Amino acid sequence: MAYLRWRRFTELLSLDNPALGELFMRKRHKPIVAAPVEKWDAEYQSGIYDRLNRSEQRHHHRLLAAMIADRWPNPRVLEIGAGEGVFFEALRAHRPARYVGVDFSRPAIERGELRLAPEIAIGEVKMALGDGRTFETDETFDVVVFSECIEHLGEVENLVAHYAPNLKPDGAVGLTMWLALKPLRLWHRLKAIGEVLDEAVINTPWGGGWLVAVVRARG
Repeated sequence: MAYLRWRRFTELLSLDNPALGELFMRKRHKPIVAAPVEKWDAEYQSGIYDRLNRSEQRHHHRLLAAMIADRWPNPRVLEIGAGEGVFFEALRAHRPARYVGVDFSRPAIERGELRLAPEIAIGEVKMALGDGRTFETDETFDVVVFSECIEHLGEVENLVAHYAPNLKPDGAVGLTMWLALKPLRLWHRLKAIGEVLDEAVINTPWGGGWLVAVVRARG
């Protein structure tokens, strides 16, 4: 318990002091790589992610959805790494004009198509199979969301540049990230190339927490 409290304290301090995070990071030179799609497929098929539907697992979704809707009423949202579209259920209350959820796991997309079938039928929602690092669309959006997946998608600067053409002139990136030292390194890099519009931390009763933010890329 003492170790967990110390780790949480260190992670919170590292939000504003990246050098501290680097000092305490284990295996700091090991790159962050995504698990193969076969692993994600098997986990979705086994139901391991069903827990993400529970209320206590979705506070970060609710906060990010509210942050987005506060600046962009009836927003158009592209979510990368959408899984089965659980984030949309938080966004639904804010009456989004359009939601496109992208994931490279076919079982996740198929479950999302069942979950969001009414909205898909009227053209409000689309679930698309694709790699978040290379996905392309002609549509434009107010916000591109990366919920607990940005650490699996390569260099953050390249990722933001890839989706820049899909953002409206006042558009931004929405982010949720489990607080941990390695992913926080990417957060500091994202802040360096953008303007933070909103930022908050949600702590969980079982320990740990999420960073929730909206960032507008400069230029």
